[in-house]
Amino acid sequence: MLIYQYNNKNLSKLFKSLSDETRLRIIRIFLRGTFHVNEIFYIVNGKQSNISHHLKILLESQLISYKKEGSIIYYTLNDIQNNNSLKMIINAIKQEEENIPHYHEDLKRLEAILQKRKEQAESFFNSIGSEFDSLQEKLFKDIYQVKDIIRLFKNKHKTIIDIGCGTGRNLPLLAKYSEKVIGFDSSPSMLQLSEHICYKNNINYELKLGDVQQLPFINENIDGAFINMVLHHISDPLEALKEISRILTQKGKILLIELLSHQNESMRNKYADLWLGFSENELIKWLKQANFTIINKIIKEKAGDISNKKSNFKAIIILGEKNSM
Repeated sequence: MLIYQYNNKNLSKLFKSLSDETRLRIIRIFLRGTFHVNEIFYIVNGKQSNISHHLKILLESQLISYKKEGSIIYYTLNDIQNNNSLKMIINAIKQEEENIPHYHEDLKRLEAILQKRKEQAESFFNSIGSEFDSLQEKLFKDIYQVKDIIRLFKNKHKTIIDIGCGTGRNLPLLAKYSEKVIGFDSSPSMLQLSEHICYKNNINYELKLGDVQQLPFINENIDGAFINMVLHHISDPLEALKEISRILTQKGKILLIELLSHQNESMRNKYADLWLGFSENELIKWLKQANFTIINKIIKEKAGDISNKKSNFKAIIILGEKNSM
């Protein structure tokens, strides 16, 4: 049960938590994603001890929740989809957010945080180039084989887009299930490698450079989307899934491969991972919010040293279908 369903005392606590200017600014931040304490501190330009105090109050009122990613704790708005009263409160803040003080300053600093996240990922993939395939092979070969997963597409499609196509090594595999494949990536150097692979394999292809949260395609124009180990590099995974849903035709398919939650922090430095995987419930919830129905779900595990949990990874494979509007 949520706080407003308990009793008047807790309902009062909820509204008291929103009676502070700084806490309203923090809620405004969370309307745009998930952030850790240092990022929130930078955006609102406050004292770090005060920020921790405000976050504690918002946690106690159940407006926000947190997720531990290794040694870093990220905060976000609680799920409000099925709670109309809380949804009304959050929507009211959203409608009036420009009237909350420091609107332009906060958003400017917030955009700087998001840009920094994006640049760190792009810098990594631009620098790693042709070594990317061997790294992927080393990490995931004992968990799954892409050629086996792609078979879940089954029927021939007109177009399939590979989101975060990297070197393009999966584009020839996808071409077996599509009349035309589209390689999409944020790294120019990766797309150069993709060009070579597509030309070498004589497939019908198109390559696009851009941001997964702002896909350069019109609505409902692509039949299938393949997104392999990409979400954990993206600042706002839900918004990325909504963008993919936007460009897919009705009953279009999404084939997603992702790491399940782990605590191996070395992945941040070695592979520029922003998130240390996701829970199964998180991914399914996001896909449903992005207007997908889950058709198939498979979990694969790498058998590592059982005495060291950090060496064990699990991957989740989800085939979804876009619902009719």
